[in-house]
Amino acid sequence: MNAGRAWEAASTPPRLSQIVILIGAPEEVRRTGAKVTAPARLLRAWRLLTMLDREMHAGPYNDETCRRVGRLFNRVRGEVLASVSAPLAEEVRHLIPALDEHPRAVDTRLACSGARGWLDSLVTSMLLQLGSQAAGAPAAPRHAPSMPRRDASG
Repeated sequence: MNAGRAWEAASTPPRLSQIVILIGAPEEVRRTGAKVTAPARLLRAWRLLTMLDREMHAGPYNDETCRRVGRLFNRVRGEVLASVSAPLAEEVRHLIPALDEHPRAVDTRLACSGARGWLDSLVTSMLLQLGSQAAGAPAAPRHAPSMPRRDASG
């Protein structure tokens, strides 16, 4: 092997296999098809959305700020769509609609907060799955906390 080829082979980064993270227990994944197909991309989108949400709730902002955040929000939404399986992407399209070209401040704040709540939950599930895989045990399904029951007397 000549020196040029040796250098080229050494400088070419190894191909990494793509990581797909299943969301939920195996039987749930078979039923729902919920998968994160690009975890690093999803984490970057989540981080940007977190910053946008904080910016919109910190104020003050003007129309230009709302337009800029709206454009970034729509990019983040696109990144999320490209990072998840088709069933989760459909959920995103339904629960997190894109913002129009001139969003109002209230619309932008609501969109960021709603998307962040959904994405926080997905990222938490994804990280729990990764943690349980690293530990060699299946992830325990997470259930919503139960609300205390009230009797009829109130």
